[in-house]
Amino acid sequence: MKARCGQVAVYLVAIILALTVLVVMNVSVFLSVRSKNRAMNAGDAAALAVARYQGELLNKIGECNIAHFKAALSGDREECARLMEMQRRLCFLGPLEGLRLGNAAARRNGVDRDAGGRMAEILREHVLEIRTVFAAAPEIYPEPWEGAWGEYADELESIVGMLGEEMVVGPDNVEFADAWQCFPLLTRLFYEAIAGQNWCWFHFNGEWLFDRDSHNMPRPDFTEPSPIDNSEVYSLHLSFRQLPPLEDEMRQIIMRLTGCTDFDITNASDLLGAEDQEWAFFDYTWRRWVEMDPFGAYAAPVMGQVKPEFDVRGCAAICRVENGFEDLVDESSGGVSWTAAAKPFGFVEDLEGERAPVTALMRLVTPAFEEAKLVPIDSVGGADLSTADGMWVEHIRKHLKKYFATGPRSTGAGCFYCDQLRQWERASFRARGKTWLKYHSGECIRPLGPGGGTGGSAHGH
Repeated sequence: MKARCGQVAVYLVAIILALTVLVVMNVSVFLSVRSKNRAMNAGDAAALAVARYQGELLNKIGECNIAHFKAALSGDREECARLMEMQRRLCFLGPLEGLRLGNAAARRNGVDRDAGGRMAEILREHVLEIRTVFAAAPEIYPEPWEGAWGEYADELESIVGMLGEEMVVGPDNVEFADAWQCFPLLTRLFYEAIAGQNWCWFHFNGEWLFDRDSHNMPRPDFTEPSPIDNSEVYSLHLSFRQLPPLEDEMRQIIMRLTGCTDFDITNASDLLGAEDQEWAFFDYTWRRWVEMDPFGAYAAPVMGQVKPEFDVRGCAAICRVENGFEDLVDESSGGVSWTAAAKPFGFVEDLEGERAPVTALMRLVTPAFEEAKLVPIDSVGGADLSTADGMWVEHIRKHLKKYFATGPRSTGAGCFYCDQLRQWERASFRARGKTWLKYHSGECIRPLGPGGGTGGSAHGH
């Protein structure tokens, strides 16, 4: 009897251990799923909050456009100058507030710490760069008004300092003034295609790449001068310029917006057309959803017919959230990431009285934005900038410059993207891709429906 009791005790201990492991595993799975759900909810909420704010800024700038017309019609140059300055400040400094709003929305949805995005560190480093490089060389980085870079750095530093370790949302489409050009080595999909030997990506985006090692590709100019009117963070994608000739269409638009007469416009034509008078217009980013962009990087992933009044892309907010949790099985730290995109929507009445895209009034910005909606990431510009990914930002802003100077062997150890560059430098690797496409390119099928023009998307929205 005693021996049998001992055997039962062993079985009971084994059963208890198995049940304990099962419970711990179930709890770990629960924590993982909960972390993912929180990241998804937080990312979506952050993107929507920022996009709504972008719409508010665009409406304010549109109201300034109308007020500027009225001031010019009355001959008030001082008011014209005040309104132009207000517009530029709203466009250049205003979007930075989106960092606060996005993070507040994410924290309300249960994400309370950064699980490794390093966005706060990236932005702190960028503040130093703005002060020491941008502000010191306005001839290379033109500022919209004198001292603008200093004010921009102060505002960004204040926001990042206030958020600190509570900065849980990273803007994933920051357009750093000295880094982004259309260029293969600044496209994450290029590196991912190398790593996965996805030869079809090269079939759709340029088989000519196989004939060049990285040093013989078009190089980015990290200091190319260009007018800078927009914030790098959550850009509104606007431009400030003179009115086009005051011909029939422009006259009708001014009369529609201000209630003035054609005679009033004629009397004020000298001021309306003066070289020092500029209005806010939508830039080239604001184009139809069904169009490919000039560089062929994206196609609009839409199914069905887009209503004409909403057939415009434009600015957007892409937000990345990384949420962590403790794995009870091996006592390690786990994490999940979620990226979401949203954009402001609205419409105007065109000169025929029909509902039309916000760009219909000769691309003039008007207060037309009413709501924000989630959209597929690959449907908006800047989807592959991934500026909330610390490793990627470090690569394009640090490793590439060293690579161009001293070659691939000097680039960062442990950097996934640097490893792909070293792989690409091997002529035998590129020859393998050319040979495969020679016999199998017919097997490359561009996905239909949701997905980018570069062969699909890893993102739902």
